[in-house]
Amino acid sequence: MSCSIDCVIVGGGPAGLTAALYLARYRRTMRVFDAGESRARLIPVARNVPGFPTGISGEAWLANVREQLTPYDVAPEHAKVEAIKAVSNGFRIDYRPVRGGDTQAARPVYARRVLLAAGIRDGLPSVPNADELTRSGLFRLCPICDGYENEGKRVAMLGPAKCALSHAVFMRTFSRDVSVVASDLDALSDAEVDSAAASGVSLIALSRLEAPQGADRAVQIIGLGGVIHRFDSVYPVMGCHPRTDVLGLEVERDEDGMVRTDKHQRTSIEHLYAAGDIVNTLNQISVASGEAAIAATAIHKSLPHNAR
Repeated sequence: MSCSIDCVIVGGGPAGLTAALYLARYRRTMRVFDAGESRARLIPVARNVPGFPTGISGEAWLANVREQLTPYDVAPEHAKVEAIKAVSNGFRIDYRPVRGGDTQAARPVYARRVLLAAGIRDGLPSVPNADELTRSGLFRLCPICDGYENEGKRVAMLGPAKCALSHAVFMRTFSRDVSVVASDLDALSDAEVDSAAASGVSLIALSRLEAPQGADRAVQIIGLGGVIHRFDSVYPVMGCHPRTDVLGLEVERDEDGMVRTDKHQRTSIEHLYAAGDIVNTLNQISVASGEAAIAATAIHKSLPHNAR
């Protein structure tokens, strides 16, 4: 089966949309499959994206770029990619369109190149409304993005003690009231406990977490013995999982499980590229966009010349 289009982009977040914009302007044919799960959609206000002095919500940023694509007749398709398989002159991508909330039958498309931009899935506490708490800013995912907004606030780092402690020390850049909340505090060495004290980080043994109710703007952590601790922001430090389950290919990864790429965003598989959160742990809109620009340019140069 011949490959009918230049590139399939898997993911409709910052990396996927930026790559689509570049490839469209390079006059390349493409399809963008968006499962609607970009973590950017949960960002209430991003204030470190250059060019937006008062900040912008993640959803608004995504909408802006989708609108920017319209003059080029590129529209991301709501679809879930199930598998990517190498064929003689490119890839077969099996995907299922989603219409009206219903997932349709799987169908294939063939492309000369594939860009993986599906991002990551964050580990969140087991509460029913975790996504909404993230959108409201009570659960936060990135202290690099929004640590500055936590001055004067009570902040908790929730997760395995060792990991939470390293994040808590970083957060002390922004807040005087930072706590590690973990169910495995006994995993900390004496030196780590001393380090927490020296850094001004409190250690709280977790019993349970209670999401705020109604107009309440604080998350309650119930410690051992029933002591109640209230926090303005909770950062779940519970790991993340790259969305690579769509691959039917063995791609090289780093020690964190992220897809390994070279300086042109090429993976270990020929003609397969990757950009954004699926590649690195610095999960930023600007980083994802920059990597996508590099990947799209490399993809364009790797294809036969398309002079008009």
